Amino acid sequence: MKQLMQNTPRSLLFLTRIFFTSTLLVTIALGNKALAANTSGVHGPNVDANDRSMQLRLALSPGDEDGQTDNWGYRLHYQHSLNDRVRGRVIVQFRDRSEFQYEYLRGEILYNFKKRADQGIWSSGVRFDIRQRRSDNPEEFAVNWTNQWDLANGIRIRGILIGAWQFGSDRAFSGTEIETRSSISKKLENGLRVGVEMFNEFGEIGDFGSFDEQSHQIGPFIGGSVAGFKYEFRYLAGVSDATRDHNFGLRFNKSF
Repeated sequence: MKQLMQNTPRSLLFLTRIFFTSTLLVTIALGNKALAANTSGVHGPNVDANDRSMQLRLALSPGDEDGQTDNWGYRLHYQHSLNDRVRGRVIVQFRDRSEFQYEYLRGEILYNFKKRADQGIWSSGVRFDIRQRRSDNPEEFAVNWTNQWDLANGIRIRGILIGAWQFGSDRAFSGTEIETRSSISKKLENGLRVGVEMFNEFGEIGDFGSFDEQSHQIGPFIGGSVAGFKYEFRYLAGVSDATRDHNFGLRFNKSF
């Protein structure tokens, strides 16, 4: 065993530690949860001028108790860069909670206003989202301030602050809702990227409520590429009562 550990690349040991440590921590924090499958990601600010790509995302949030419905989410993207600063994206999402339904259509514009300098580590951007929901569900506008730090040895940190506003008679909140997303990851020598993501929805400014009334999720992910496709698999555990115990995600990305 000692010889095996000595011959194992440090990057692979790092992968193993991240997965087992993260899974242990989030499993300890599980409780009774309620919300739907999470198809969101922790996006970065950087824009590639040649980006023309599509992405498929699948998410499953199993019922926590007997009789609860499994929640599925299906999301399709197309993104197209206008130059090395601006990228547009169109998203359509469907859900299946015992019945397959259209959920929303969203348009996004990302502006990468801070490029990483030659000797720097930080890049930053702002993304504007407009979402049209099915039926009488409220429309939503959001502003995302997204940041990325590229450290030594393939380590990457991302952090996002989101302000969202809903419109329509059936809106869930009338003011500004605050969310944050964050991740830390490492690119391994074999091309895989592994890390941990966290999603936090605090609620409306001035009425955040208690921790268990908010939505908080954390968990490990792994991604790479095969046969011309990029892929990522993720597990999130809910750590507050307003979030379901388990959320599984899988995504595929194809560039043209």
